[in-house]
Amino acid sequence: MKLTEKNIGIFGLLSVLTLITALLVFGLLNSDFSFWEDFISKLGAKGEPNAFWFNIIGFVVVGILLFVFGLLYGKLLNDKLLSILLSLFGLGFAFTAIPIDMEFSRTSVSKAHIVAICLGLAFWLFGLSRLGYNQNLKQRIRKRANLTAIILVLSMIGFVFGLWSMPITHRLVFTIVFGWTAITSIELMNKKTSC
Repeated sequence: MKLTEKNIGIFGLLSVLTLITALLVFGLLNSDFSFWEDFISKLGAKGEPNAFWFNIIGFVVVGILLFVFGLLYGKLLNDKLLSILLSLFGLGFAFTAIPIDMEFSRTSVSKAHIVAICLGLAFWLFGLSRLGYNQNLKQRIRKRANLTAIILVLSMIGFVFGLWSMPITHRLVFTIVFGWTAITSIELMNKKTSC
């Protein structure tokens, strides 16, 4: 496959659409799941209906798509470190398929799940930082990265000050991360050049 901006954008947009589809389908199939009050990880948690399939589709497949998107996006921008950071985010996301135990969060498996998503998110934020402060990039890309990081921090501050619950913060973080991915991907898909 020829490496074009459009093809790179397709990988990113597919990751977003796959996650949204998995959340909707498996969330509706699980009568105990609340879209507003439960952590998204509950859909893949130990003992939940269809947990195996949610973990495969919602975490592994999405993580692989993010890995490819990140690797290629960094290559497109001629930035090896960005490629590494964004692809590691994809790997971290894929490893959240390790099913958490919602009743016993101190088990090794539950801790591995939490560590995977935290490390993945950290790599993503480092990637945004790399984008935001790279003077060689277009101002539009840098501004989007910096604005996204600010919005992410504000969503977490809102939780700290008790404005919303941790599950809502969890959804805000997912929306911010995948919103950036969708916007970046759509922008890439609207270009006609190859790298």
